[in-house]
Amino acid sequence: MSKATVVIATVTALAAGVLTGSGATAGPPPGPSPVVRTADGAVRGTLTEAARVFQGIPYAAPPTRWESPRPAPAWRGVRDATEPGAACAQSGAVPVKGPRSDAEDCLFVDVTTPRATAPAPRPVMVWLHGGDHEDGEGAMYGAQRLAAGGDVVVVTVNYRLGALGYLGDGNFGLQDQQAALRWVRANAAAFGGDPGKVTLFGESAGARSVCAHLVSPASAGLFHRAVLQSGPCLDDEILVRTEALRHARRLAGKFDRPLRAVTAAELVAADDEETRYGPVYGTALLPDTPREAFASGRFHRVPVLHGINRDEETFRVYGLELSRQRLLDESDFRAYVTGLYGAKVAKRALARYPASAYGGSYARALAAAMTDAVWGRPAIATNEALGARTTTYAYEFSEQDNPWFKDLPPASFPVGAPHLAELPYLFDLAWSEPLTAEQRRLSGTLTGIWSDFARTGRAPWQPYSPDAPHTASISSEGVRPTDLAKEHNHCFWKDL
Repeated sequence: MSKATVVIATVTALAAGVLTGSGATAGPPPGPSPVVRTADGAVRGTLTEAARVFQGIPYAAPPTRWESPRPAPAWRGVRDATEPGAACAQSGAVPVKGPRSDAEDCLFVDVTTPRATAPAPRPVMVWLHGGDHEDGEGAMYGAQRLAAGGDVVVVTVNYRLGALGYLGDGNFGLQDQQAALRWVRANAAAFGGDPGKVTLFGESAGARSVCAHLVSPASAGLFHRAVLQSGPCLDDEILVRTEALRHARRLAGKFDRPLRAVTAAELVAADDEETRYGPVYGTALLPDTPREAFASGRFHRVPVLHGINRDEETFRVYGLELSRQRLLDESDFRAYVTGLYGAKVAKRALARYPASAYGGSYARALAAAMTDAVWGRPAIATNEALGARTTTYAYEFSEQDNPWFKDLPPASFPVGAPHLAELPYLFDLAWSEPLTAEQRRLSGTLTGIWSDFARTGRAPWQPYSPDAPHTASISSEGVRPTDLAKEHNHCFWKDL
């Protein structure tokens, strides 16, 4: 979600950042600490009841600012891998997205494997975290449940963020991710993984990074399947070189000395609402946008699992209500939609999404309208573009009873399945309420679908194609067909 329209920073002010932190893990039972020898040296991890966990492993050398990542230096002896490495520099101002950090030496991976050995190498799943390309870290996503339940090796990745990762046209954060994938290729077997069966998956900004890898020539052969969670490739978030260079000039103008002499903390603090970061297209690393690459067929045609959440925008609208400290009304609905699409569209949207159809809640009506416009429309476009040229499985996460955020007040309206809602079913997250018994069953379903896709490149429903737009709704009621276009008023929004 773009900073230009997100109001989650308001939630931060109310929550005081209490939701950040690493994913919870079970305490280690008696037993020897596991040791694995990587290509660079041996690492000693933690043995838990369900898994072996190795944290803070460098996949590249400490980076030189605004230069490509270099291979990690080898070490002697056994490196302690029982604590996460430093998170990449970020403000820590937004809950659920990462801790405050000034670190530039941050290129680490965490590796989680099932506790038991396996007769054959396991699929490897490489996770790219979300956070608007400005916040987050791999260690926030405790992967024991996914690794043990899915019988897979899970690798979570830190990569450079914000100005340090995406200033100008260097795409250094994306280069970091490619370096991490090369590390996985070299070291997967040491952890019991199959380097020929790597699934790249991510959520929100992480999914948009996966989109970039699908079209980057330099990512060829580094992964074999892709999962996109709440990050349609054909949305309006594409950043091109001219805009990225304009942002770089604006940032440089804020200081009286060269940017290389500015501290990481100062760079993070200089961020503002007008600046966007992320993969930059029209560059050597990303010569084509996803739209251009999918249309021409110049992308990596691996199997893709792609989906959105049923009620993506309810968390954003929840933040709007918190910022106003009152319930939203018709004028709020009209002003918000007008700001995005103009007064004429706002008038039509008020008629198409009357509050009376949403229990009298303008917040629910606005969330429905914005979910359909901002997520449903590009999700269907992405399904159609990918489905025309490669095996694509489309889904919608539609569970309506999900864990809420610890220490945040409840919303004034039913939030359904907002942005981030599927994450507690895949990962152990410090910011999420614990799963109920019913939610644990859904966790098993979701973990099974994701890990089976990593193993086989298939999902338990028919692939999507423009002529047969098969889409699965995933919830505690099971995996059922759904009409995404009808559900999200595609005919109303598709031409805007």
